[in-house]
Amino acid sequence: MSDSALDLLPEEVLERILSLCQISERTLPRPAWLPSPANNGSSSLSQDRRSISATRTRLAPLLVSKKFYRISIPHYHSTVHITSAEKAGAFLRCLQEQEPTIGLYVRTLVSSSVFPLLGAVLQCCPNIRSLDICMDQGPAAVDAATEELCNALDGLQSISHLTLRKASNAYLTLPRVRYILTRLADAVDQWTCLESANIAFRMSNDNPQTLLALAYPFSPHNIYHSLPSTPLSVSSPGPFSSSPAPLTDSPPSSPVRSGPMSLLTTALSKSPSLHTFATHVPNIWNEAILCVSQNPSLQQIVLGDPRIGVMITGLFMSEARKHARLVELIKAGTPMIRTRAQTLGNFGNPVHTAATATHVYDCVKLDSDPAPIPSRHNGMFISTSL
Repeated sequence: MSDSALDLLPEEVLERILSLCQISERTLPRPAWLPSPANNGSSSLSQDRRSISATRTRLAPLLVSKKFYRISIPHYHSTVHITSAEKAGAFLRCLQEQEPTIGLYVRTLVSSSVFPLLGAVLQCCPNIRSLDICMDQGPAAVDAATEELCNALDGLQSISHLTLRKASNAYLTLPRVRYILTRLADAVDQWTCLESANIAFRMSNDNPQTLLALAYPFSPHNIYHSLPSTPLSVSSPGPFSSSPAPLTDSPPSSPVRSGPMSLLTTALSKSPSLHTFATHVPNIWNEAILCVSQNPSLQQIVLGDPRIGVMITGLFMSEARKHARLVELIKAGTPMIRTRAQTLGNFGNPVHTAATATHVYDCVKLDSDPAPIPSRHNGMFISTSL
């Protein structure tokens, strides 16, 4: 195409074309704590070569002309992946010294860990709309990097999509994880534009009232005021005591502050613009997802991988069926899988029996069809009804 023909092309069309070449994928890179499935060095070398080739492909339009550079540079920096502390430091130096305006172009930031300079990077990118952070184990106590990150989260006001992950060794009882969840709950209260939240790990209920109700099932609902204040304790006999102290099984009367996960789920249940919530299916029933489902603006709950679905006979789903609002939201966002009884048919004909035992069908209910459509699929069928 000649220069005159290129000048006649509308800049909006040219920007749309270049955006398809510039915007990076939002997939999270493999973090440092997750080993590669292939241990040989040739596989990692080929992955590095593919990454370098993809970067060069995205850089090519920037080197064509000044017009291409002006149009492409906002799309090139719209999605930023930070996979190491060195990359976080290099990107921060670029924002502060070389190109300060680049931070205004960042719309999506993906970080594979809590790096020391990640908070400073977030402070230089005030227009972030999508945030994807992976929590790691961290030190034994809350360090300056964690505090700086949480302070930067309080300063962001345009977050519309949140994805929170954690490493395999980042337990919910660790100081860094608890601190981030607590501060994130405060930030979610201020994010009025939050539309979707993905907690990419199994949530647990740390509400002290629920835990005490499980520990003391005989107690009434108002356990903080109706029961004695002596906690459950066993004391060994002292030098001046003739018998050990009696064992009491009553909860403490002083109110306990809610745990970090309870604070986060409560904040999500009050978010005014939240319409989609995604998380993993818990192994057993807990009220964390039930708390989020109380949000009146919520439209769907996605459990696990939406391409696979969730077993309707699981422990969590069996208990979730007792809550109408929760079941409604799960049906809207998650396909349900339930097994079907396998009948042997005619016992007098062995050949017919073997053939009939394999005739188990799937039932996929489409929005446009009033009745389910049967299809064979390994002894299970998908259905949107509970």
